[in-house]
Amino acid sequence: MNRVLPEPFAIDWVLACVRGSSFGTPYYFVGAETVRRVVRPVVRPGDQAVAVDFTFDRAHRQLRATVVAGAAVDLTDLTDLTDLTDLTDLTDLTDLTDHLWGLSDDLTACYAALSADPLLQPLVARFAGLRLIRAASLYEALISAILGQQISVASAQSIRRRLMAHLGDRVTVDGADFVAYPSPSRLLAAGPDGLQALGVTRQKSRYLLAVAEHAADGYLEHTEFAGLDDAEAVARLCTIPGIGRWTAEVALMYGLGRPDICFAGDLALQVAVQRLLGRQDRPGEQELRRLGERWAGWRSYASLYLLMALKQPQDVID
Repeated sequence: MNRVLPEPFAIDWVLACVRGSSFGTPYYFVGAETVRRVVRPVVRPGDQAVAVDFTFDRAHRQLRATVVAGAAVDLTDLTDLTDLTDLTDLTDLTDLTDHLWGLSDDLTACYAALSADPLLQPLVARFAGLRLIRAASLYEALISAILGQQISVASAQSIRRRLMAHLGDRVTVDGADFVAYPSPSRLLAAGPDGLQALGVTRQKSRYLLAVAEHAADGYLEHTEFAGLDDAEAVARLCTIPGIGRWTAEVALMYGLGRPDICFAGDLALQVAVQRLLGRQDRPGEQELRRLGERWAGWRSYASLYLLMALKQPQDVID
């Protein structure tokens, strides 16, 4: 299945984001410009995970998505995958691809809005074509965000990978194993003792299991959030134990691809704004929220580019 890349789309920046973001953890580089990840189309027990390769074709400005089952099979009929994968729920690989890579985001409108702010205009020019890379589901985004709460980036990544390696969905391709985040049923089966044995704290184990229970009950399906504005969606997520405003906002931005999220309580985002402004002091959450009103409608992309400026101090990718 081939998708024409929208304009603008910066392949180099997108792949750099996959390498450097916590939401790139489930991806494996299996070629210079091919990344593989394991996906579970829905979170109900019994659904089978599959590996999908995403290959960027510079010459034709296309993104090719291929379900891998021992040997690569390029899907052209997306209405029935039962013969290939024993799945009936992965009926639209196009939707999955568009969601993961932000192909439907209107960056023309986004840049028109953000470039009006002299503070962000240089970042828009620098990162033009960088798309918001999303988690496969709101459930996955919440798991990743919870594991990142109040610990270093390196520690969080280590625990994420350990959780995937021991409990995650696993697909073997040409003798090599590829893993993803555990399904809700696997998390629940592991229980608090199993999670703590993998280095997850007692408190976070409780939070992860609460998220898994809500996912298994259908509480986290994207359709449940379709009619909610951002504030209402944050409030819904905050009813789950362990989910505060920061975690909810991160999950909505990366899990549902909401375009107008500013997780102003994030330390890294505050530092990025501090450096951009050349200030000695770091702006607090409320000041950053007020500043973010200038980017209304596209605060997610403003946040993404600010964080990328913090991670990528050079103007070009080596």
